[in-house]
Formats: sequence, structure tokens, C-alpha cells
Amino acid sequence: MRTKVLLINPSWGGGVSQQGGRHNRRWPPLDLLNCAALLRGQGLEVRLIDARAVPTGLEEMRAAARGARMVFITSSPLDRWQCPNLELDSFTRLARDLAHPRLVILGIHGTLLPEKLLAETGAWALVMGEPETAVPRLAAGQELSQVPGAAWLEDDALVMGPEPEALDLAALPLPAFDLAPPHLYGYEVLGGDFALIETSRGCPFACRFCLKDMYGPGMRYKELEQVYEEVAAVKELGARHAYFMDLEFTANRKRVLELCSGLAEMNHGLKWCCQTRVDTVDQEVLAALKAAGCVLVHYGVESGSPEVLGYLQKKVSPEQVETAVKLTRATGIMSACFFMFGFPGESEADRRATVALARRLPAELCSFHLATPYPGTGLAADCAGLEPFAEFDSMHFERDELARWVRRGYLSFYLNPRRLASLLGRGGPALAARGGRLLAGFLK
Repeated sequence: MRTKVLLINPSWGGGVSQQGGRHNRRWPPLDLLNCAALLRGQGLEVRLIDARAVPTGLEEMRAAARGARMVFITSSPLDRWQCPNLELDSFTRLARDLAHPRLVILGIHGTLLPEKLLAETGAWALVMGEPETAVPRLAAGQELSQVPGAAWLEDDALVMGPEPEALDLAALPLPAFDLAPPHLYGYEVLGGDFALIETSRGCPFACRFCLKDMYGPGMRYKELEQVYEEVAAVKELGARHAYFMDLEFTANRKRVLELCSGLAEMNHGLKWCCQTRVDTVDQEVLAALKAAGCVLVHYGVESGSPEVLGYLQKKVSPEQVETAVKLTRATGIMSACFFMFGFPGESEADRRATVALARRLPAELCSFHLATPYPGTGLAADCAGLEPFAEFDSMHFERDELARWVRRGYLSFYLNPRRLASLLGRGGPALAARGGRLLAGFLK
């Protein structure tokens, strides 16, 4: 009988987390699907419990765990590597209650705080960094001391194996998409029957607030034929919408033009979105995205203040933001822009500039959040004494005041007659309704 391995992606509760405002979307745990494909390649039987997509109680999880030789549970699937949930109590409690003798923790929380996560969950081990290299080795029975990225406790002291190894994306098999059928997933901005696809991993930029510890060094790419195969695979499973989960989809201009040319030739029929920077798009790139099926681009803008953008080492200006968003709209692609409040030294004038920039932009969607000084980032270094995975530094900021600015940002952007008319005109009542639900969820 083949050895059974259980992979678990826990639910994080309601649609929007009360701590940090994280939107707990039903998106496929792509890194676990990579791990499942690798484990199947070893002849192992794999089961996935994705409680974000299918609500699953503790007893059902415990029953599934009892039938598995090894259990891997993630605190942050790939789509949450950069912006993980902040509340950890429910996760550590679930991991502890599973009480499995070979329980392994995956995700960014254990990567940054291995001793804390091991102690609070009672797990046998955890994996620091990308899981795809270590998980197959652990499942095959390799000694912890030989597994790159492995960490565990001995007599309450942290012990670590070799340094994590950077994954060769081109060597990955087709993800086990069948374990996460598209009909279970959706993105309120695009619709249901939804899949995630990754074409590259990493980011060449060094923004002060960005959490990149899960991504390893440098930029790594899949072969273009791999990407086309994945698009065909999710389409065959019934996907109508997709998100390319690269950190910066257009960072490599030559490659993205070639990739989009191939996607356009496939005539795949998927409507998809991606995320990137305002300074890595131009008319040719945006036209290529549109021809390949892209209907939405996410832009990380962060602030409307040149001073704050300079502090963040973002290396873009508000003028570049406006140019890119206007060009995106002119190309026939929707934009979603992301802003934050609460950076060190940020003044009321800076916050007013952020709200004013968002209001000026011809974007269809915007979101506003409190800045999170993640451990190990430059932003955290400037917030001395801050607890890990805290939402803000009470020594510098007033949470209620920042929350008012978040609310002000949402209301100023969305309760704009021109914006409402744009949503109705570009996406019809369906998009306007989805945008309204998104706004209501965050304001709640």
C-alpha cells in the first residue's frame, strides 16, 4: 500500500480578517499543489484538505490525519507569502489539536519564527522557506539533519538542518490542479471557476516594506512551455478565470512579451489578472497583456507622497503612477491600486496626498490598509520594540487615527459618482456589485 501524505490549508475565518484586514479569499494553495505533484512522482498517495475552499471541522481533519503517515500544514499558502495573516492563535491551536506525531509546519510564520511556532504547535518539524524542495525529502524519510530548511526542537532548543535550497522552477512537474478543481475557487473581481498560475518566483526590487523571505534569492523562471501546459490544464478542468501569481509579472520585459505572444496564440479563453509595478509597463507591454487575455492589473502604489515613496525605496513617483494607470485604462484593461497608511514619519499631509492620488486615478478598484512591519524588513527595523506580526507600532502611530484614514480612503475612492459610473460602464452591474461587496467587507 502506498504511503499517504496529508496536506492541510486551514481556514482563517471570515471573509476579511479583523486583524490586518487580510481578505481570506478562496484561492488554490499553489505551493501545496506543487508539493502534491512531487509526492505523487515518488509514488505516494496524497490528500489535500483546503478548508478555505471547503469548510472542514477539527474532527474531520483529525480523522484524515490518523490515516496519514505524515501531515504538512501551512500557515500561509503561496498567495499569502508576501502578505500573511497576522492572527496566529487559531493556526497554532489547530496544529496542536491535530496531535500528529509527524506534523510538519510550512509557511512564512515558521520561516521567520521557527522556535515560537514549534513550541506553540508541538510539531515534529517545520520547513523554513519554499516547501517544494524539503517536503518530498521529508516524506521519503530523509533524516531531518539532512533536509535543507528543516528545523526542529531538541530539549527545547532550536536545531536546524542545512540552509534552504532555491527551487528550480523549471524542474517542477505540472501542479496537481485536480486536487483543487477551479469550481471551488473564485476572485470577487473576476468571478468563479478560478485558478492560480505561477510563471516566475522572486523580485528584483528592494522596497523597504516588502516581505520576501519565502521566495529565495534572485529571480527564477519556468519554461514558457510549462506555463502554456498549466494554462491548458486548468482550462481543461473548467477554469474561466486565473491569476498569474508572480510578484512582478512584467519585470522582465522581453520575456513577458514572448509569454503573452504564446498565450495569445493558444486562444485559451481565460480572463486573467496579474500584479506588477507602474514603471515596468508601457503601451506595447499592456497591449500584449490584453491580447493574451489579461483584464485586470494590480499595481502596488503604497502612497501618494513622494517623501513616503522615497523612504520606502519604491523608486516611482505619483506622476508615474498616474501615467501607468491612465495607459492601462486606455488599453482596455482594468486597474486595481493598493495603498497603505502608517509608515514612520508619515504626516497628515502625506496621508492626504495618498487619498488625493487614489481619487484622481482612473482605476476601477483600490484598496487601503495599515502598514505591517514584517519581521526582517527595513520597515520593522524602524519600529523598535514592535511585536512580530503586529499591525502597527503603537509607539509611533495611533491605530484609531490610521483606521479613520483607511475608511476615508475607501469612501473617497468608491463614493465618487464618476467611479460608480465607470464600474457600471466597464464591468456592468456584476462588477459594480462585486466591488460594493468588497468595499462593505473591508469597512465592516
